[in-house]
Amino acid sequence: MFKKLRRYITIFRVFSKYNLFTLLYSEVNQYYVSTQRNPCVLDVKNRDKAVKLRKAFEELGPTFIKLGQILSKRPDLVPAIYVDELSNLQDNVNPLGFDEMKVAFDGLRCVLPGTEFQSGNYDFNVLDIFDEFNEEPIACASIAQVYEAVLDGNKVAVKITRPNLIDVINLDLAILEDLKSIIVRVLGFGSNFDIDSFLFEFRDLLSKEIDLSNEARNIKRFQENFADVDEVHVPNVHDEYSGENVLIMDYMEGVTIRKIPELPAEKKKWYANIISTSYLKQVYMDGFYHADPHSSNILIREDGIAYIDFGAVGIIDDELRRNMLNLFYGIYKKKMDIAFESFLKITGLNKEDVDVRRFKIDLDDIISKQNYSSGERQSDNYATLALKYNLSLPSEFSTLERALILIEANCLELDPKFNLLENAKPVITKVFMKRYSPFEAFEYLQLEGDRYLEIIKNLPQGVNDVIEVIRGYRIERLEEKTKEIKHYRATESALKYAFLAAILLSSAYMAVNGSGSLPALGVAGFISSILLFGMIFARKI
Repeated sequence: MFKKLRRYITIFRVFSKYNLFTLLYSEVNQYYVSTQRNPCVLDVKNRDKAVKLRKAFEELGPTFIKLGQILSKRPDLVPAIYVDELSNLQDNVNPLGFDEMKVAFDGLRCVLPGTEFQSGNYDFNVLDIFDEFNEEPIACASIAQVYEAVLDGNKVAVKITRPNLIDVINLDLAILEDLKSIIVRVLGFGSNFDIDSFLFEFRDLLSKEIDLSNEARNIKRFQENFADVDEVHVPNVHDEYSGENVLIMDYMEGVTIRKIPELPAEKKKWYANIISTSYLKQVYMDGFYHADPHSSNILIREDGIAYIDFGAVGIIDDELRRNMLNLFYGIYKKKMDIAFESFLKITGLNKEDVDVRRFKIDLDDIISKQNYSSGERQSDNYATLALKYNLSLPSEFSTLERALILIEANCLELDPKFNLLENAKPVITKVFMKRYSPFEAFEYLQLEGDRYLEIIKNLPQGVNDVIEVIRGYRIERLEEKTKEIKHYRATESALKYAFLAAILLSSAYMAVNGSGSLPALGVAGFISSILLFGMIFARKI
């Protein structure tokens, strides 16, 4: 309780320091005319607000840093100026000294022969495992720090989680849960935004990132997916010394895109093509992609590229991948209706939920930009469209779109005339050919065969059940009809008897009391009534 109160006080102090209370309650004006080359006064004003928010998140620690990074990947929720500023959070984390970090190696001693685990006792120097170890980190992030070392003669990168992370994260998550209604209101999220789902995904992401064994599995999966691609390199994991708090992997040589030396334009274009096609393969063919491909996580090598830092990955299910492919196909073929229907399926909305005419005009503008522009970033167009019409994109789509923005920015830095759609065309064509190939059809039938066989096997019993139901229904209806007929006949008989009784009594009266020809008529009627009674009685027998 006291820890939570102290954390509330800390958050209040930081928010007050950067004057965020007035910032959060002020509306961010998104609907004004501006360009990247000619920013206006509102651009500068909004940038100042975004910088304050970024600095506050940095000061509040790993949970808020990670929250800012997640928001920077949701341009459908957060204004573009905040997306750009919050994306800088990944590079501005102060490092901790190695004496504080090496507690992560405690669990490692359990698996070393001839050593005994005693938490906090460092008489045994875990660094003796390595041939060399540089205690100055080469990379710092909110969750972990990375060091350079030599293990068994091989240069390796050692990733170590920061100490006491779980307690701080759980405390911050509890506070975010308390303040979720306020967060929605003050940050101006749209009515379609599901804060509970967002916080659930945020908790899930944090739980995976603080467990480095998840990243080890991600690396192995990427290795398998790119085993046959010579130009793309993924590090090997050293399982014998890795665990939840420590990840040891091959050190990947190379330079970042921003530090690339002067190269011929064709060579840079070649690198841009490898980056884009390898990423499109991850998205549309593997359904498993690197979710944070900023320039520091892609290394340029003489023989191709290398991906590093696999803590954040994305997974796309078949349905979303199919809709995304159809969307890109519609844009590629300039078919408005296909693109429109696919985008609605992605957002889960009906035509009645949007202004179709206005929406199609904006979508046509995106199609035009994608097909006829070069040297301009295009991947955030869909998030901008969703933000304009208050459409809630699936988190998987939003995360992917932010990743594609980073990929596009990297490729534009290498090739100023780069167009993602041009590079996507061969991949999309390949995916469509694979989707409708005979092998895929056979594999589908093979996978679904047992289910269909079970249906066919149960079909006779199912038909029999249907027949029994129909038969039972018919018998039930027949019984009801029989009851109706019997009731009708009983009523008819009663009416006949009543009618004959009336004639019999009338005839008897006329035969006794009549005058003239009435007695004869009465006798005739009386005899006729007796005969009719006899005929009805005989018929029933």
